[in-house]
Amino acid sequence: MYQLLFVIHGMGAGERPATDPDWWTDLVSSLRGYAKPLGHDKDFVTSNPKSGQVLIVPLTYHGFFDDLRKSWKQQTPSDTGWIPLVQQLLASDPAIAAKVPGWAASAGEFFWTHVLDVLLYRLIPVGFTTPIRDDIALQIETAWHQADLDNGSRTPVHFLAHSLGTAVLHDAICRMASFPEFGPGTHSINSIVTLANVSSVLENGNPAYDSADRTVHNAPPPQGMTQAYFSFRHELDPIAAVKAFDGLPHGWPTRDYHGQVVFDVKDWNVHGYTHYLDNPAVYFPLLDRLWPDDDVFLKLPKAVAAYQAARGTPCPQAIAKVRADLGTVTIPAPDAPVSDFIETVTKVVAILGAARAACKSEHPQ
Repeated sequence: MYQLLFVIHGMGAGERPATDPDWWTDLVSSLRGYAKPLGHDKDFVTSNPKSGQVLIVPLTYHGFFDDLRKSWKQQTPSDTGWIPLVQQLLASDPAIAAKVPGWAASAGEFFWTHVLDVLLYRLIPVGFTTPIRDDIALQIETAWHQADLDNGSRTPVHFLAHSLGTAVLHDAICRMASFPEFGPGTHSINSIVTLANVSSVLENGNPAYDSADRTVHNAPPPQGMTQAYFSFRHELDPIAAVKAFDGLPHGWPTRDYHGQVVFDVKDWNVHGYTHYLDNPAVYFPLLDRLWPDDDVFLKLPKAVAAYQAARGTPCPQAIAKVRADLGTVTIPAPDAPVSDFIETVTKVVAILGAARAACKSEHPQ
């Protein structure tokens, strides 16, 4: 029997070089590196899985946003010419539409490659929210059904999600659970690992804590599908701090739910997928769920010591500045409107964009 590991990206995943268009390349390489000390690096595969291996299935939705950007580029090559096009899409919410020029000016190119994804997914249900949910649900169903056929039994299934992808995954699982043939009575999720979980702040029709992807031993009901749910956020990541995800106040038991704030800074992009995942405190729980008989956590202290001693990205000045700049971002109140969250995302990506440029200047390749 092989296992399934679904991985889903966050905002801006379409921003890849033409020579490597697959957003999951670095992620797969990182996962293999983490598993190497356990002797399982070759057990992460992306096709033709054998018994004992883990089939990584990328869940991809950035094409919905990329297609729109391509269409707009044919109409006008300048980003500034896209502003009225965004405002047309947001015509039903004039207050948010009026903020677009300021957001675009603040975040620069990151508004168009990153913030726009969040804006469209949360606020444009017909063109983006609903079709993206349905498409990701179909991707999951297809791979899961095939694995069950191949294995001749219920396949151990795991999910790894980052940023906007945590909300998309949550919504997709809720979509699947709307049908009687999928849910706690028929399917089980071995583990969900979320990084910078925004499914609470981006809640849009599917309760963040009371849906099918919640943990199995909940009080009060309903019963969920997930045997182990992990949520990690970085201390310096304001995006993950807005209405920060936490299952414990909502009846998720500590036996199933594990939330943690991580502190180590090894790169200017503290919101980045691989920066989150590179921390042993984050990837060890996933490895333990995949190979529970390997005494995985016995190797954790050594891995933590090595990670903390590692130099990280060689631009200490840029990293020090991004620490300071992110500390100036005010976190909106939990009951603040979603526009305040978009405002926070805009500020953060502007800071990270400046940090990226500073890092390149400090340590040119």
